[in-house]
Amino acid sequence: MGVKAVLMAGGKGTRLRPITYSIPKPLVPIAGRPCIGYSLDAYSRAGINDVIITTGYKFESLITGVLEYKDQHQNILFSVEKEPAGTAGGIKLVSRFIDDTFIVGSGDVLADFDIKEILEFHRNSKAKITIVLSEVEDPSQMGIVELKNGKIVRFLEKPSKEEIFSNLVNAGIYVIEPEILDEIPDGSQFDFSKDLFPKLMKKGIDIYGYKGNGTWLDTGRPKDMIRANQIMVEKYGKTINSENTEGKFIIRNSENLKNTKLVGPTFISEKVKIGEGGTIRGSAIYNNVEIGENVDIEDSIIMECSRVRSGSKVYKSVLMRNTTIGSDCIIHESVISPDLSLQSGSRVYNVALSSDQMVNDS
Repeated sequence: MGVKAVLMAGGKGTRLRPITYSIPKPLVPIAGRPCIGYSLDAYSRAGINDVIITTGYKFESLITGVLEYKDQHQNILFSVEKEPAGTAGGIKLVSRFIDDTFIVGSGDVLADFDIKEILEFHRNSKAKITIVLSEVEDPSQMGIVELKNGKIVRFLEKPSKEEIFSNLVNAGIYVIEPEILDEIPDGSQFDFSKDLFPKLMKKGIDIYGYKGNGTWLDTGRPKDMIRANQIMVEKYGKTINSENTEGKFIIRNSENLKNTKLVGPTFISEKVKIGEGGTIRGSAIYNNVEIGENVDIEDSIIMECSRVRSGSKVYKSVLMRNTTIGSDCIIHESVISPDLSLQSGSRVYNVALSSDQMVNDS
């Protein structure tokens, strides 16, 4: 039957609130694609057209967003979990649809790997299970592994600084043979890292580790989401150096870009209007955004249908869809929820503002 993919996309994305109050984390936009889109595209490039997506939180929005985005050749089966089943438990629920080698990934993590390469390693190793690994600078919030001769000999989840023995982390992508499904019990919460992997190691089943060739980033916090947009523009954008423009960009059919300073890595979507005299640096500007004159936007994300009036400055922040920022405002390291309007002259520092909060002039 060929390799199938399973994407886990049921998490609530609590660290991204209030962003994830209105949009499920797998649909958070990264350089013009939903986060889950990078995984779907990577599978498509590897010829994997049958994908199962396990979901729960905001599943209606997720299903709509995925079906709008997916490649026309991909067949998507959605499994909606009424109760959280754990990462491995969610796979067990769809096991009747799996009859060959399959690959598991996380739809709410930015993962853009060469899947063919990973599958080749798995087959050549004659592995029952292979975990894709990624190198990170700070592994303290992740699961680290020790690798010997291509096999994983030790795991540790979320180590303290003293406990760190490796900067190779579990990227949450697994290639698995179907017989491993027998090791996952029916009807109970069961996790890959906490439950399945220790069980396999106790049984003497080798777990192989493969250092993936690609991009991996947990977009769990707003600053990670901003960084993800920059990383993917660096990866897929074009270099444009001119009088007002320097760096890498993905620009889609936008107006009035000649009279503002643009510094990459920056994404600018369709029907964006930008006034004269400002600077946009390291940011992502989505559909139908209007930016006034002398506006500075740096290391930020402005989602669709938002307005930033003249003289305002937005730094290291996320403006959700349909927000309006009055003139001469300063927004710094903050998240502004959808449909919120800030009065002119507002100052917002280090907060997550939702529409039931009032912001006064200062």
